[in-house]
Amino acid sequence: MRATAASSGYQEQLILVKGGYTPDVVVVRHGKPVRLTFLRQESASCSEMVLLPGFNKSARLPEGQAVSVEFLPKDPGEYEFACQMGMFRGKLIVE
Repeated sequence: MRATAASSGYQEQLILVKGGYTPDVVVVRHGKPVRLTFLRQESASCSEMVLLPGFNKSARLPEGQAVSVEFLPKDPGEYEFACQMGMFRGKLIVE
């Protein structure tokens, strides 16, 4: 799913966390800031955090709260995001 270009200048995407990530593939453009907002709708302990190692980012995801992660993808490629246990996985495609 292609992230939406917002008036703020960010490429934005809401990702639901429930048994995995929905959507689990997000397409963005390099050189423009990205804001991924994760909304955790479950209590499984493995979904408590999301890690974006390619961007040195991570975030705690309290149940029922929207948490945004912002970063600037400089280089095209494919980057994984995952829970701390690696059971939930998603992919960020930077064009």
